[in-house]
Formats: sequence, C-alpha cells, structure tokens
Amino acid sequence: MFSLKGKTVLITGANRGIGEGFVRAFAEQGAKKIYVCARDLSNLDELVNTFGNILQPLHLVLEDYSTIDSVVSKVDELDVLINNAGIISMTTCSSPDALELLESEMRVNLYGPVKLTNALMPTLKQSQEAAIINVSSIAGMANFPSIGTYSMTKAAMNSYSQGLRADLLNTSVRVINVSPGPHDTRLAEGNPMDKPAPINVASKTIKALESGANHVFPDAFSEQMFQIFLDHPEHLEKTFIEAANA
Repeated sequence: MFSLKGKTVLITGANRGIGEGFVRAFAEQGAKKIYVCARDLSNLDELVNTFGNILQPLHLVLEDYSTIDSVVSKVDELDVLINNAGIISMTTCSSPDALELLESEMRVNLYGPVKLTNALMPTLKQSQEAAIINVSSIAGMANFPSIGTYSMTKAAMNSYSQGLRADLLNTSVRVINVSPGPHDTRLAEGNPMDKPAPINVASKTIKALESGANHVFPDAFSEQMFQIFLDHPEHLEKTFIEAANA
C-alpha cells in the first residue's frame, strides 16, 4: 500500500483550487516536504502560514522553461510529482483565435509538464516508491465544444500518461491519470453544475494510490461520463455536444 507518510512531493499550481486541495490533503497524510509551485509566490502565503516549514514555495511559470530549470535545480529528493497547473479558454475548435489559444494552452497544459517531468525523472527513479499524478479532465475523453481547445490539450495529457506508464512499467514510478469534472475552482467559474470541493480530487487520488488504481474519476459527473464513454465513445461526444448547446 502506497503511503504518503515521509514522502517528498512537488505540486504545480499549488496556490488554489485542486492544487491547494492536494497540498492540504497530502500534508495531513504526513508528507515530509511539499514543494508548492506557483506563478506568484505571494499567493502561497496562507498555505505556508498554515503548514509552516513542511512547505517550500517555488516560482514556476510552465511556459517559461527557465523557471522549470530553476525548480529542478532546487529539488534533490522527490517521491510524488503532481502535474496540476493548467489554463482554460472558452473557445471552440473553429474559432478564429483557436490556434492562438491552443498554442497558449498547450504550453501550460502539456509542454511544460512534459519538460518538468522529464527533468525530474532521474530524481523520481531514485525513490523506492514514487508516483507521477497527471491532472487531466473528463473533457479529455471527448471534446466539449465550448472548451474545444482545452479538451484537445487534455486528450493529449491522457495520451502522455499512457506513454509514461508504458515507459515506467518496470520501475518504482507509478503513473496516475486524474480526470475530474467541474469542481469549485476558478477554472469552473460560471458553470451552473453542482461542483464538489477541490479537496475531493485529492482524497480520491489518495485512495487510488493506496489501492493501486491508475485512473481516477473523482466525482459523480466524471464517473457518469466515463461510463457513457465505455458504453460507446460516440455517445459521450454527443452528450457533450448536447450539453454545450443546452
């Protein structure tokens, strides 16, 4: 059984939402050190005041590779990497600005995490029990038209998790892909659906770590949508089209 007690963790986008939920949950589970990464370190003050020296704030802007190099240079031990930070644009795939927005989202939602993960891989492999947790989205299972470019980036993240899992099959590093539906975060502002608290994602992910599961659908909506996908992938595509046009 995977235990977080005594583990060293790095969380991107740790200052709010799902990232903050991971910080709180992992600290309560006994993590030894948590590198908390954010664009603006002042946004981490409340967490640092709450948990003290267990947290080490690091400046990270995923589209700025120099900050990734700086973060990696400060991490000499790591058991769990959580690729959580992301951005979202309310745009369709055929929008005139779709390519510009997609490029911006891909830099944060995929390219940055790939660079960070690869740079930290040697350190992760030194751990006897390690994990990479990629926070994707249920919108990566089928394209949700009103967030079309974001869905594309999360589909890519799903594929990245699969590739990593194959590459690391015979190592001590596990790969878990987390696909939430809307939660009560800044990214889901304006969404009228019932939205669970962000810490819910962390709690369900901890259970997956303990049980050995590789995929997490942490809320009722994502579970329901995944079941529709299993029944027939095209049915989920139609469900998202209908929801976007409701």
